[in-house]
Amino acid sequence: MEWLPLLYEILQVCVIPLLGVLTAYVVKFINMKSVEIQANVDNDMADKYIAMVADTVSACVIATNQTYVEALKKNNAFTAEAQKEAFTLTYNAVMAILTDEAKEYLAEIYGDVAAYITNKIEAEVNISKIVPAE
Repeated sequence: MEWLPLLYEILQVCVIPLLGVLTAYVVKFINMKSVEIQANVDNDMADKYIAMVADTVSACVIATNQTYVEALKKNNAFTAEAQKEAFTLTYNAVMAILTDEAKEYLAEIYGDVAAYITNKIEAEVNISKIVPAE
């Protein structure tokens, strides 16, 4: 009995088809890892910009409170119009600080950047009323 033709037959029948299946699994594994890496990158970038917005809004609310609101409150002149002006000052400061790249990324995540920033400012103002800055 000759072993070489038998080994060649086994190779053709078993091993070559298994290579195709193995290749399919390797490609699927690589694609899955690629998606996972991309998701981690997106999450890292989202975390970066969300933290940037939170810090920026917090700093701008504190700054507006110290430079504008406190003086008006001391003189009992903090009216509804003054509240709107305080919001506008804070909103403009936040938008000036955020980079175009950050605004574009936030637009991809949240859609309406203006509405997102508005909500963040209002939330920060409410938090600052509960827990005053030291």
